[in-house]
Amino acid sequence: MNSRSLIAALVAGITSCAIVPQATAATIVADTVLDYFDSGAGPMAGPYGGTFPGVFPVPVPLSYATDGNESTFVSLPTGSFLTLGFGTGYVFDGPGLDLFVSEVGGASETANVYISSNFGSTFTFLGVATTATVSGFDFASIPNLPVDAKINAVKVVGLDAFGGSPGFDLAFVKGLEGSSVVIPEPATMALFSLGLLGIAASARRRKS
Repeated sequence: MNSRSLIAALVAGITSCAIVPQATAATIVADTVLDYFDSGAGPMAGPYGGTFPGVFPVPVPLSYATDGNESTFVSLPTGSFLTLGFGTGYVFDGPGLDLFVSEVGGASETANVYISSNFGSTFTFLGVATTATVSGFDFASIPNLPVDAKINAVKVVGLDAFGGSPGFDLAFVKGLEGSSVVIPEPATMALFSLGLLGIAASARRRKS
C-alpha cells in the first residue's frame, strides 16, 4: 500500500470516528440528604410519609426519599422541602431528559424542583413535578445553564397539602450521569491505526 493510500485510510478512520457517536449514561440516585425543612403545614411534625400501598401518614426516616424505592416516600406539604445530593457523581445536560422526580400519590400534589451545581449553596429553578408519576426534566430548558454544568444537588419544595399523606409524596430523585461521547468501533480503530503506521513509515523513508 503506497503512502497516498495509507493517508486515505487514516482520513477514513477519522471520519468514521466523527460519525459514530454513542451515548454513555448511567442512572444514579440522589442518595444523600443535604437539608430538610418542615413548614408545619402537615397533620404531624415531619418527616412523615409511608409506603404505597401501605400505611400513611406515619413518621418516616428521610432515607425513604433516598433509597431509590418507588414505594417508600416522604411527604412534603406546602413550604416543606428536602434537598438531596448525588453522592456517587454528577448529572449532566445530555440528549433528552436528564432528571427524574417520582411522586406516588394521586391527589394533584405538586412540587417545585430546583437544581444546584455547588451542593445547595445556590439553586436554579427547573420546573414543577406533578402527581402520581415520574416527572422528567431537560436541563436544556434552563436559559444560560452552562453546557458543562455538573448538577450535584436537587431541592424539592411542596406546593400543597392534598392527599391522604398531605403534600408531595417524594419517592426518589434520579439523574442520568454522563453525556454523549464518541466511541470508535473496532473496524474504525483498525483503519485509524493502519493510517498512523503508514504516516510513520512514510516519514522514515523521507529521512533515509
